[in-house]
Amino acid sequence: MKLKTDVSILLFALIFTFNLSYGQELTILHTNDMHSKLTGYGPESEYSPMVINNDSTQGGFARLATLFNQTREKSPNSTLIVDAGDFLMGTLFHAGEAETGFQLNLMKKMGYDYITLGNHEFEFGPVTLAKILNAAEKKGGFPQIVASNIKFSKESADDELEAFQNRKLIKDYVIFEKNGLKIGMIGLLGKDAVSVAPATKPVEFADYIKTASRLANYLKNNEKVDLVIALSHSGLYPDKEGKGYIGEDIDLAKKVSSIDIILSGHTHVKTPEYIKIGTTYIVQTGSYVRNLGKINLNFKDGKIVDFRFELIPVNDQIIGDKKIDQEIEDYTHFIEQKYLSPVNLTYKQVIGQTNFDLKIDFSKLNSSNIGPFIADASKYYIEKTGNQVDFSIVASGTIREDFEKGINGILTVPDAFRVMSLGEGYDGVPGYPLARIYITGKEVKKLMEIVVMSRPKGGDGFLYLSGIKTTINSKKGFLNKVQKVAINGNEIDISKKNTQLYSIAANTYLLSFIGRIKKMSHGLVKIIPKDFNGQPVTDMKNQLIDINSDAAGDQLIIILIDDNHIQLLPFEGEMAEPEFTFFLIKSQ
Repeated sequence: MKLKTDVSILLFALIFTFNLSYGQELTILHTNDMHSKLTGYGPESEYSPMVINNDSTQGGFARLATLFNQTREKSPNSTLIVDAGDFLMGTLFHAGEAETGFQLNLMKKMGYDYITLGNHEFEFGPVTLAKILNAAEKKGGFPQIVASNIKFSKESADDELEAFQNRKLIKDYVIFEKNGLKIGMIGLLGKDAVSVAPATKPVEFADYIKTASRLANYLKNNEKVDLVIALSHSGLYPDKEGKGYIGEDIDLAKKVSSIDIILSGHTHVKTPEYIKIGTTYIVQTGSYVRNLGKINLNFKDGKIVDFRFELIPVNDQIIGDKKIDQEIEDYTHFIEQKYLSPVNLTYKQVIGQTNFDLKIDFSKLNSSNIGPFIADASKYYIEKTGNQVDFSIVASGTIREDFEKGINGILTVPDAFRVMSLGEGYDGVPGYPLARIYITGKEVKKLMEIVVMSRPKGGDGFLYLSGIKTTINSKKGFLNKVQKVAINGNEIDISKKNTQLYSIAANTYLLSFIGRIKKMSHGLVKIIPKDFNGQPVTDMKNQLIDINSDAAGDQLIIILIDDNHIQLLPFEGEMAEPEFTFFLIKSQ
């Protein structure tokens, strides 16, 4: 008996000494900017998560769930699973969230502990976000939301969403324990993310750095947490020299040293290795669940003594979780019945084939081929259906996915939708509708000055155009570089004397920004969107382009790609043969 007791004491002493020597371990699995890519990134017809080594698609929630399960089995008490925002919006799946709350509830089932809100969670406004949360709660709940700098108004329009904060389902911060570590977590929406989310109103957001400083210091000094983790939907970018990173999350680390780890999002940037600013570690996974971020850290003597970070490819080497895959498969049937069947489409319906990729590269926006493709296609299609437009514009930020040929080049309905998937029409049809506004020749010149000025900056505001050509003198001063403008090959008068109106076609989201150029340029540039009669536009709904006057509501456009050309046809209830061909050309 004494021998057994001595052995037990010895084992306890060894374990205690081991813990003192090696500290406390924590494993963090993190994602960001998933954008409802439940079935992966790549041609939808090729995604087969229950079979390995047979396709080139990336991501998918079934594969992600497998990785979660594998890690939790190895480290059940020390695994933390989180997301840094923009988990919604980007595929046909997001269309049904307000009714079903499917994805948010699925994330809880998969094991997410904490999530924060990105700008795209507010794509349809606070009322719809509240409906999504209500639906998810009825379905079984959703992961705890941490949103530290969200500010609700006295107006009633955001009361339903504010109610979730009152019930502690949205919190300013959380404190929890993992493997003996006391951890404080905050969630932030950065300045740029706020600026591109006009639908958040009347919800507002406090300065993310000031909020982070106040809460991180409180958590460290008052709550005595061991670690402060920020889920920051703010972002970072590689600098021009390629030697480091710049951006809001870099600024956050420099100004708030009490944050230990920043799990970044918003900018869709993949950090192959961790970034360290002072004692703060920063990482980001890229986007669309193509990679899972994994951190293994060791905490000892009040600090992180070992920090290991890796990006785990979520690819066809991983067999998917059968239960999660089946839930997603069942949900596709709901999407098909709710949104596709009424227009005689099916989810897996083949609508085209391609033998080349159409891609957007945010590091080389000038040479990306999908932007000019969409601008040219939009203008051509609008004119082919009997509507007149002088030029069309497309913003890079509204292009959400590439057309990838994959193995077989097969394109299906969800592939087409994902390319321009944001927003919804006034009748609830997913996707921002096309609209048309009018401006004067002088205002066209001002708009082109903005284009010239903004293009070197790149980013979401990079504009692709069709039907318009500018001649510039780069040696001229600020807002005076555009010397000539030609529309459809004809030079126009860009002086104040020209009162003729010129029409612009774009989606309603982009056109809404033209009216805000004065504010965005601090009063230097003023452009007033007008209707056909020259009256200022007060409601963009009145400017929608009616592709088919005989059909009610928004009409769908099916885009077919074949070899080196694109085929466009209106969808009017039955899939017809292509009526015309539009060759891919680079817009001027």
